[in-house]
Formats: sequence, structure tokens, C-alpha cells
Amino acid sequence: MMQILKNRFVVIVLGMVASGSVFAQAQTDRDRAAQQAIKAVHTRDLPEATLPCTPEESSWWNEVRAVAKVFNPARPDKPEAEKLTRLIKKGIDQAYQIPVPDRHATVLWRAAPQYTEQARHKKTNGSVAMAVELLPDGTVGEVKIAQGLDPGLDQMAIDATRKLVFLPAIKNRKFVSIWMPMTMSFNIYETYHR
Repeated sequence: MMQILKNRFVVIVLGMVASGSVFAQAQTDRDRAAQQAIKAVHTRDLPEATLPCTPEESSWWNEVRAVAKVFNPARPDKPEAEKLTRLIKKGIDQAYQIPVPDRHATVLWRAAPQYTEQARHKKTNGSVAMAVELLPDGTVGEVKIAQGLDPGLDQMAIDATRKLVFLPAIKNRKFVSIWMPMTMSFNIYETYHR
């Protein structure tokens, strides 16, 4: 009888430990998701200069960081976008060594694609998958449709992609071209009245 009670006690304790570890795992997943959400908010933040540079390069990089920081992703601010383009050109023209390690392109703003009347009438929903060439001067090069949705919507996705505002990728302390995967989603939501 005592052995049976001991076995039941062990099962109960193991059950409590197992359910506790599931709970701990859920907290870990929640914490990890929260950290990823915070990281996503700060992906537009450019790092401070960490590599040796001249005072001119440091000043220029701080200007680039300041423009990126105030850029509003919810609403394009043309003067800020134009200022970023001028700063990128200045860095290239002056042959500045970018004072940060290699990094991927930083997207600061994306235009929402527009629907065509034909697609709206057909209530076409879905996504267009593209490969987008981001050039060192801060402009969009080629846009290749990897998976289209509708010829008109494919063109609208390309048009929206051409308006992208970004800081080019950095490699060996220079701005470089990269190909970036991108999707544009088209969704029509109908409202229901009671």
C-alpha cells in the first residue's frame, strides 16, 4: 500500500512539474514574442558609428541616423525622403567609409499598393511575390514578379515598390546593391450591415 501511495505521489509531483514546465514554456514564448515585437519597432533605428571614421564621416552618419529616426513609416514625408536621398548621394560622392559593420538594407517606408477597378469588381484577394533590386544610391532597380496575382495588380505592386524609401545595404563600409524578397498584399474587406 505504501509503495502504491509513493508511486501516486511521484506521478502527481511529475505531473505538476510537467505542467509547470509547459507554463514556463508559454511564458518563454510570450517573452520571446514580446522581444521580437520590440525589435521590429526598432529595425529602422540605425546604429551609432562604431568603426573608425573621420569627423566628416561621423557628422554625415549622424545626419543619416537623424533623418531615419524621424521618418514616419505611416505617412511619407517628402522633405525627409529627399533629404535621405541627398545624404546617400553625398556619402557616395565623398567616398565616405560608412562607420558601421555590414548590414542589410533598412526599409523606412513602403507605399500601399492600389487596387485596379477590374480587380476590385472581381473582389480579387491575395499577394504578389517579388524580387526587388535595391541600389546603392537609395533607388529601386529591377522588380521581378516571382508569383503574380493579376496583371493589373502585379503592375500596381511594382508601382508601389518603386516608391520604397530605404537606406541601402552596407558591405565593407560602402553602400551596395542587394536583391530583397518582398510581397504586396491585396485584400478587399466587405462590411456587413445588420
